[in-house]
Amino acid sequence: MEPIKAAPALQPASAIPALPWYREINAAQWRVLIAAWGVWVMDAVDFLAITFVLRDIATEFKVGLDTTSLLLFATYGVRWIGGLLFGSLSDRIGRKVPLIITLLWFTGGAVLTGLSWSFVSLAVFRLLLGFGMAPGFSLGATMVAESWPEKHRAIGIGILDTGWGLGAIGAAVAYNFVFPHFGWRGMFFVGVLPALLLVIFIAFFVPESQAFKEGRKTLRVPLRDNPAVVLFRRYPKRVAYLTLLMLVLCFGSWPFQGLFPTYLRSLSFDPATITLLTMTSACGQVLGFFASGFIAERVGRRFALGGMAGVGSLCVVALVYTVHQFYVAAAFAFLAGFFLVGSSGIWGTVLTENLPRDVRASGVGFLYNIGVVGGGIAPFIVLSSVKAMSMTLALGITVFSLVAAALAIVILFWVRETKGMSMSEIDAGGA
Repeated sequence: MEPIKAAPALQPASAIPALPWYREINAAQWRVLIAAWGVWVMDAVDFLAITFVLRDIATEFKVGLDTTSLLLFATYGVRWIGGLLFGSLSDRIGRKVPLIITLLWFTGGAVLTGLSWSFVSLAVFRLLLGFGMAPGFSLGATMVAESWPEKHRAIGIGILDTGWGLGAIGAAVAYNFVFPHFGWRGMFFVGVLPALLLVIFIAFFVPESQAFKEGRKTLRVPLRDNPAVVLFRRYPKRVAYLTLLMLVLCFGSWPFQGLFPTYLRSLSFDPATITLLTMTSACGQVLGFFASGFIAERVGRRFALGGMAGVGSLCVVALVYTVHQFYVAAAFAFLAGFFLVGSSGIWGTVLTENLPRDVRASGVGFLYNIGVVGGGIAPFIVLSSVKAMSMTLALGITVFSLVAAALAIVILFWVRETKGMSMSEIDAGGA
């Protein structure tokens, strides 16, 4: 008779190898991210195209460059209204339909920009584009935050933000290949076909947010109360410090993002060199956005955001003063994109994790887009200061970048760290 063998001991849970993070994301969650990412790519292409052709627009319509830079402010200045209204709509009817509306809206605004017949008409079309593009990121970030596993949501939102970097690359490629043949107007037609394909994908393959559907069953806010109103009535202090944070962060990144191509053109760089340097920066942005979620999960939201913004502003300083040494400038362009612009990959996590479900889309839509008003006005303030104080453009870009980064680090001390908090804690008002 054979001896009875002892049953193998059960492995403790801690001994079972953990799956890689990307294996824990199911197909529906990936489709949500792809949809949100695609909208953010197209948003960036349609918006950033204008940063390459500010001088051409100024020449055609016979206005000053500083006045032309106000087109950025025109787009950003109305985004908070669109973000608030679209966010309120999303908190009532769901996330998918408003996402499709915003995609079609800002694509149409870009086409109208290319068809404009005067500077006034151009400004009006940029206002319309800004209103429609407002919820592009906020709705996407809300969808990812509500669909992805809690321990990976910062990673998901960071990946979502890589869309802005890819859009920047797309705008640079368009400048190199479309602009020489079709002029500045042709830059605003490149996103039409991709946008239409993306609409079909969202409509037929992307599920509605499960958290939204479950929340509708137990919604704490009566439907007669507008979520946008509830946001300000119930969370006024949170709205105040997050608004200030977003204003400073956006202002700090746009002297670099909005004026770097113009700065290169002022130095008589050829289009190919401008494209290479801006694409190098955009590649850094993509990797920075992707890495930002992992950094935020490792060291916390506040430290990751403040650290990346601070290092990035120093890289901008190094970039503008080494721009004639191509390889050195390319290295700093990459690093400035990675740290300064890439740090915005954490913005969505901070906002979604500081707002409960019943006002999340409204809050993120308002806060993100009121913040970008700071980004929209930054190029005008820099150019006006340069003109009034007889400063170099390089000095203007560096001073405003450094000051804004320092202010952001100070404001971050007021923001609660939400690393490790569950969405149920946040929805209960614990953030």
